[in-house]
Amino acid sequence: MASDGDLKDHALNSSHDFYRLLGIAVSANSAEIRTAYRKTALKYHPDKVASNQEALDKFHLLQVAYDVLSDENVRALYDNARRAREEKKLRESAYSDKRRQMKDELEARERAGVAGLKRKREDAREEEAFQQELKRLAADGARRRKEREEMLRKEMADAMEEERKERTPEPQPTAPTKVEETDRTIKLRYPAGTTDLGQSQLTSLFERFGKIEHVLLRDKKIKPEGEKHRKDYTIAIIVYESIVAAHKAVTDFPHLMKQEPAIWGRFEDVNWQSGKEPDCIPKPKRKEESASSTPHSTPKTKGYATGDAPSTPAARFKTEHGLKKVPSFGSFKGTPKAATGTPTSGLDAEDAMMIRLKQAAERKRLAEEIKRQEAEEEAALEQKS
Repeated sequence: MASDGDLKDHALNSSHDFYRLLGIAVSANSAEIRTAYRKTALKYHPDKVASNQEALDKFHLLQVAYDVLSDENVRALYDNARRAREEKKLRESAYSDKRRQMKDELEARERAGVAGLKRKREDAREEEAFQQELKRLAADGARRRKEREEMLRKEMADAMEEERKERTPEPQPTAPTKVEETDRTIKLRYPAGTTDLGQSQLTSLFERFGKIEHVLLRDKKIKPEGEKHRKDYTIAIIVYESIVAAHKAVTDFPHLMKQEPAIWGRFEDVNWQSGKEPDCIPKPKRKEESASSTPHSTPKTKGYATGDAPSTPAARFKTEHGLKKVPSFGSFKGTPKAATGTPTSGLDAEDAMMIRLKQAAERKRLAEEIKRQEAEEEAALEQKS
């Protein structure tokens, strides 16, 4: 066993992680340390490794680690030194590139012994300039966020006004076409043999979205993606009285899985029966981002391709400056109004209006989520300053 002075020297200056070397937790007690040492030391004992110098060095290091951690006083010194080294690494990694450069320059001047009053003044000016730049960036971010909020409020008001105008009743056809049953039907699956998911339980769960006409169940062997063998599943076909209820079931299901995974996480592949959204459902359109913003207000961002957006919320976008960006609310267009006396592919005006209102609510929820994330980023920036 090494002397007390040598142990303290190892505790204070060793760069090795003795806990990781023995494979134990930092909170391990004496018995756990002794057991781990005996188990690990057997692998590198001189009687087994012969002239393997690397293994012999490892055995010696294990002995040092055991001696340091077995002595409470020396272990306390080692824990403090180890914690100080880790905290130093964390502090150094938290420096920005500019602060790290300033820190390295300052340490170099201190080692060379050339630090003086003039250099201190220059450092103070650089630090002041750095803090001013941080404040300017924070103020600029707050201004741009306020401008975006104003733009979102205006676009939301325009969207609500457009929805209000579209609510105006149009002349109804003399013989309106009923929505096809397949367009009001969803399908899902869950492992066969689930005792608490019979026809009545499914009806009770999925009636939260709207009235159900009937529920059909059948068992089928399916090979899940990534699996080698087929498994028994129960396929459920749910027919709603309204396409609005079916649309709500499909679009709300992902949110319910996150909020109540114990209930809704048992279901897989909740989708339209046809495998795609019915053509009669209004599709929100996204035009190219307009260039109406002033040249000096915000940095230019990369444009987004024009195309049809899905009925569920789109994935969040990032600009090249790290700020979230969503399609303009004013760019979403509802389904064009049908000609007088002609049904809109079987979807009546009330159902179309309800679906468009739900799409508007989803867009509002997405905008609020992005606003919250930007506020968190702004708070993080202020903490760094």
